[in-house]
Amino acid sequence: MKPFEKVFLYTALSAGMLSAATPSAHAEPLTVNYTMALAGLPIGSATLVLTPNGSSTSVALAGKAGGPFDLGRMNASALVGTDQITAQSQSGSGKNTSTATLVSRGPSGSSNFSYVGQNNRGNGNIAMTLKGGQAVNVEVSVPDNPQAVRAPITAAHKSGVVDPLSVLGQLIQPGGTMKPQALCGKNYAVFTGQARFNLSGTAAQSSAINGLPEGWSALACRITYMPLGGHRIDKKSSAAESRTATVVFAQSPDTKQSVLWSMSVPGSFGSFSLTASALK
Repeated sequence: MKPFEKVFLYTALSAGMLSAATPSAHAEPLTVNYTMALAGLPIGSATLVLTPNGSSTSVALAGKAGGPFDLGRMNASALVGTDQITAQSQSGSGKNTSTATLVSRGPSGSSNFSYVGQNNRGNGNIAMTLKGGQAVNVEVSVPDNPQAVRAPITAAHKSGVVDPLSVLGQLIQPGGTMKPQALCGKNYAVFTGQARFNLSGTAAQSSAINGLPEGWSALACRITYMPLGGHRIDKKSSAAESRTATVVFAQSPDTKQSVLWSMSVPGSFGSFSLTASALK
């Protein structure tokens, strides 16, 4: 997976999909603490703070992972507004630090999208315009591993798509509201300028979960990430490998607050899990 794709998934899965709060210009921030585990072994923790600000919502995520897999620290933030979404992230440590800024202006499917980032291979830039779901004026300058072999991007991959931050805008509305159904049971064709993939979710179902706050209920669904173009194909085979995450949302009795209670994603070294340990 490319550094840019990781930036998007961290921002969307670990920030945009994680939490929502009651819409109010004077609402208090919602803070959620999480524990991280890999193959059942604790590897770190993360804290999410989401603050509704009337016509916009700010999201801040800070995490650290160590153990046998020194994944370093990550800080990500996003500001979701009516006409513009901005996300920033920094992950890793030392020479392996990656930084990125992503901006989407305009409605989903008809937006101007940009990415500016830096990692140990150098600086990267992406700029594109989406008009009626068609990606045009795509400019990409992102350094890659010279030994990497990528699946090609075709003209069809640029049609009927949205940019990645537009997906975030579909999930979090200005004021802080988000419904699990905006993710569960929905399908998104995403084009980053560098890669094309689909996100698809099953319909949310009630689920019995221990440890929820009193009166809260749980909704569970599965989210599948399917790469279609631009992904690396030289490691094992030319076939695209999908990943399916199992997510559980906790919802307040009045349904005005919802938060990701747990998430599990299969990986090469076992499943990665994120589980809420405290909510305030």
